[in-house]
Amino acid sequence: MENIKDYHTKLDGYKQIINLIADHTESLNKVSRFQIAAEKLSSNLKKLMDLQPLFSKDISSSEKNRNKRRGELIDKIMPVIKIMQAFAFDKKKKKLQKQLDYLTAEYIDKCSDNKLVKISKKIWLIAIKYGEYPTSFISKVKISLNPDKAKGNIKFKTEYGLKPEMIKNIEDSNIRFIESMLVYQGELKEKEKVGMKMKKINKQTKNLITNKIDRFALLFEKENPNFFLEYRVLRDKQLATKTKETKETSKHEADKPNVAKVEEKVNPAESKIKPRTPQNSTPETK
Repeated sequence: MENIKDYHTKLDGYKQIINLIADHTESLNKVSRFQIAAEKLSSNLKKLMDLQPLFSKDISSSEKNRNKRRGELIDKIMPVIKIMQAFAFDKKKKKLQKQLDYLTAEYIDKCSDNKLVKISKKIWLIAIKYGEYPTSFISKVKISLNPDKAKGNIKFKTEYGLKPEMIKNIEDSNIRFIESMLVYQGELKEKEKVGMKMKKINKQTKNLITNKIDRFALLFEKENPNFFLEYRVLRDKQLATKTKETKETSKHEADKPNVAKVEEKVNPAESKIKPRTPQNSTPETK
């Protein structure tokens, strides 16, 4: 997806073309198809400008909250993971060891949000199972009525340090993280959706300029030389700037072979506006 700076540049370029055409409306309206193309360009620009605020929306607040909740969840599950790893090794529970061995601090820190949620649930269930901690209302009532039923989790707490509140904290932190994650992912998805829509309109606009407006401008080489010269200079400048930016991007990306390119390459078909021969410069009338 292209970034905000890219679109600022593109929209500014479209505005320049529209303003130049507006300065010569009376002459250019003699070619009806040119007029239609210019109106389409104005329409596309309006659509892009309407979408730009949505694309530029700052979602850093929800991202920071997501990151904060993620950190809190990791802080809650890592001590329990270490306790359960020690328990599995001590009791020679090979199957449990296999389930837990790969859960290193580095792995947890780098895993995706969705993966972290699954791991948290997994650790929560394992801790409840082997720590013999009650989770339902009924089981808690039974233990309160018969304290002997709580001996298992009391022993586990004494031997390995797994407290009931540690398990409860995983559950609470996981819920808060999921809530923050959904908010952030929703905003990010909406932004990406707008970005894809802008990319589609921008592609249509580039084709409109290259395949129609650039060609129609050639018709006014003799009829309106001032417009033709201004248009030619403007477009040559835009294309030169784009070529330079593309080369700089390519050089930058060459240093990062694993990073996907976000800049679009210049279409080889986008050649500079060249003057036509006199016999082909008579404008098409309505």
